[in-house]
Amino acid sequence: MKTLSVLHIDFEKTWRGGQQQLVWLVEGLKKSGDKNFVLCRPGSALSAGLKENVAAWFAVRPLFELDIIAAYKTAGIINSLKPDVIHLHSAHAHTIGIMAAKISRHKAKVVTSRRVDFHIKNRWKYHCADRIIAISNGVKNVLLSDGIPEEKISVVHSGVDLNRFDNVEGSYLYRELGIIKGQPVIGIVAALAPHKDHRNFLKAAQLVKMEIPDAVFAIVGAGSLKKDLTDFADSLGISGSTIFTGFRNDVPQLLSIFSLFVLSSYLEGLGTSLVDAMASGLPIVATKVGGIPEVVADGLNGYIVPPRDHKMLSEKIIRILKDEDLKKKFSAQSKLYSQNFSKEKMAEGTKKVYLEII
Repeated sequence: MKTLSVLHIDFEKTWRGGQQQLVWLVEGLKKSGDKNFVLCRPGSALSAGLKENVAAWFAVRPLFELDIIAAYKTAGIINSLKPDVIHLHSAHAHTIGIMAAKISRHKAKVVTSRRVDFHIKNRWKYHCADRIIAISNGVKNVLLSDGIPEEKISVVHSGVDLNRFDNVEGSYLYRELGIIKGQPVIGIVAALAPHKDHRNFLKAAQLVKMEIPDAVFAIVGAGSLKKDLTDFADSLGISGSTIFTGFRNDVPQLLSIFSLFVLSSYLEGLGTSLVDAMASGLPIVATKVGGIPEVVADGLNGYIVPPRDHKMLSEKIIRILKDEDLKKKFSAQSKLYSQNFSKEKMAEGTKKVYLEII
């Protein structure tokens, strides 16, 4: 297979799913002999993460989305590296990267990743890309509805490091979080952002608590909505059974003590936290939005429910927790189905897209 030179661009400050996918992609491409360079913001979480990996990285600090100076600096890096492919991984990277590709002397193919199922606001930058990688068919369908030609879109599912979930020991968390071993733990791992709809999760938790009094609800993730959500849990009378862990680096260990995993989003590109949960052998209850139905097979490894329907969400949670045979069935199928979403398959699929366009 032909080896390539790829410049990856991501200007986000924080570390979220997209940055993890970028690092895993770089690792996978390196294994196949490709040369990788990463352009990111100095002092960003991504720049820190890349220091532990083998990709050479460069720094540009854009001040705003249409920062022409940042675009010219980026164009200079493109001219110097002469990559075969420029892969734009984040929102600010899309705009600046497209501008830079237009003004640079070296002409590389441009690939843009689309990870969310929001409707696009700026069609220009998507039309200018040679190919758009949607992380799910759900995201692809939104792009199609926004007028992006189908031939410009490829679907490559996000992947996870499945090995992280083998032989995990999380018993230390019972004492740390104040949970008694044997209590049902219903968990969600998601940034505390509006579209993740933690309020829907908490309203469902209130109903679950009425049926299963010793249930505990773990909310893993950080974000600006924390106070709003803690106040809301208090207003529902479930604050004593709800644990807000904040951002954690020990997600595999946390998942190992969960009884069931929930994702309550009303918008979702794919939801790699679902794949993490499946790799941990957890039954799933998630909403029928975006790419989630491509990950969760309704009635096979969990249940799919309508978004913003806390009653249905609670009913499915209760059904699984009260039926040990069903729980075991979903658990085994989750583990099996997670194999379709490895980081290795994601890297292979992405390189295939590169080779199609050069």
